[in-house]
Amino acid sequence: MALSTGGIDVNSIVTQLMTVEQAPLTALAKKEAGFQAKISALGSLQGAVSALQTAAGNLVPAIGTTALQKFSVFKAVLGDATIASASTAASAVAGTYSLEVTRLAKQHSIMTATGAATPFSGTGSTLPTGGKLTISLDSVPPGASPFKSTDVTIADGATPEAIRDSINSASTGVSAVVINGTAGKQLVLTSDTAGSNQFIKLSGIASLAYDPNAVPVPLTDPFVQSQAAQGSAFKLNGIAIEATTNTVTTALDGVTLTLLKGPEAPVTSLSTTLTISKDTSRLTAGVNALVKALNDFNSTANGLGSYDAATRKAGTLNGDNTLRSAQNAIRTAFGKVPTDLAGAKLQRLSDIGVSLQKDGKVTVDTAKLGKAISEDLPGVAKLVAAYGSATKLAADTLVGSGGLIAARSEGLSASIQNLGKQSDAISSRLTQIEARYRRQFSSLDTLIAGMTTTSTFLEQQLANLPTFK
Repeated sequence: MALSTGGIDVNSIVTQLMTVEQAPLTALAKKEAGFQAKISALGSLQGAVSALQTAAGNLVPAIGTTALQKFSVFKAVLGDATIASASTAASAVAGTYSLEVTRLAKQHSIMTATGAATPFSGTGSTLPTGGKLTISLDSVPPGASPFKSTDVTIADGATPEAIRDSINSASTGVSAVVINGTAGKQLVLTSDTAGSNQFIKLSGIASLAYDPNAVPVPLTDPFVQSQAAQGSAFKLNGIAIEATTNTVTTALDGVTLTLLKGPEAPVTSLSTTLTISKDTSRLTAGVNALVKALNDFNSTANGLGSYDAATRKAGTLNGDNTLRSAQNAIRTAFGKVPTDLAGAKLQRLSDIGVSLQKDGKVTVDTAKLGKAISEDLPGVAKLVAAYGSATKLAADTLVGSGGLIAARSEGLSASIQNLGKQSDAISSRLTQIEARYRRQFSSLDTLIAGMTTTSTFLEQQLANLPTFK
């Protein structure tokens, strides 16, 4: 019988053997993927808790203030919003007022003189001598100290444009422009803010000096006034009021009134109404935001911890202690009456229309909430603040650098790092194993090849032997 053999497919054999050897590495990779999925799921959970933390925190009064002060909000409405605007503070008082604007505050504006009085008498219409220019803003007559005072360095031979740029770059409260008219270039200075305390005074450089208190204005003054600064004037319910600027904070307690438009001749006044009323929209919006954040948290948590018996598929955090702890913490914050509400008429969120439905969602009965606010604003404010504080405290323990969720994520990350070290060790060992397999099967292949050659030779020799009959 003829003996025939071929070579060994070393690559195929080694590949198959290494597939078996790599089973531990594959298992580690699968385990790492599971850890990564949990970290991602914990990130989603933390996001939902953080949103709940923010919504709850918005209901907590600042230190030193009460819940009633936080939610005692007023709104201001102008009959004609082009005439004025208004903002309110907690100290405002509800009421309706007639507003009559008779004069708006104006900015002070001065410009360099022309002809013999021009300060630009140097070569090429420049300032012959510079120095330190002091720009002050004050009232007329001046007060005990200027509203603002700034020193600006002006170079010898400066052009009007150079002076302009120096003033504008110094934040003086004055804006400078250069207008090239028929009489030549004129430097125009205008106070940035309108008001009777915004008169511009220039000193330090004689050729740029200007004093709004000089009466009469010297004919040789290098500047002339193009518009006098003035304060505002208006009436509230017929009572005359004058103010330094167009923004007035002293006319009504807790109200900042900003005049926007004044009369133009021949009209002598502009009238509108100002209504200050309680605004409960912030409180209502805060409750709705808290409920939404709670529903979003529950939806996220339920999805992460779910299990479908039909498909036998489980959520990424199904059975996870961190998820259960988070759910219990939030559930307790909403379900337990805060100690601050002991003995209060309103103790539970359901008392103001916030209730749990059969489908697990929390809803807000807008009508019930509105009625509760109208009948007992202090009680509602106290209740909402108390539950907001309890919820925020619960959320604080879950999120943040030292929170439960972060700690769990850090633990999983450490486990992944450990798996990485194990994988590296296994990979190094597999490299050695593969090299050994290749050596062994290459040697075997060489041996078989030699035996095949010998077999072929013997067959040839046997074939050449004489045949006996």
